[in-house]
Amino acid sequence: MEATSPRSALPQFYALLIGPVAWATDLGLSYMSVYHACSTGHFYLLHVISLVALILALTGAFVGWQEFLAVREGSDDGGTPFDRSHFMALLGIASSIGFAVVIIATAVPRFILSPCD
Repeated sequence: MEATSPRSALPQFYALLIGPVAWATDLGLSYMSVYHACSTGHFYLLHVISLVALILALTGAFVGWQEFLAVREGSDDGGTPFDRSHFMALLGIASSIGFAVVIIATAVPRFILSPCD
């Protein structure tokens, strides 16, 4: 691939945005499911929601890594679409991994505390 050809922005934006979207979805669905979990005793539903959100966030890191491998020759000086693809790939990896850590951190209390309290 030539160093000046631009990459498609769709996988780069997927890698950048899937982490925050997965975390927000985890937070919203878990909040909505607490009443059901308490009334039925099916606490596993909260863990499944967090696990699916974690997997989604990690797919963003994987897609970002694949994009980074395609553009790793990019310059840190910037200025070309290829260099911006390099930056977006790195930012997508960092965003996805960061929000995966946040999803894990918000899931830990569900193992320790009862959602019904």
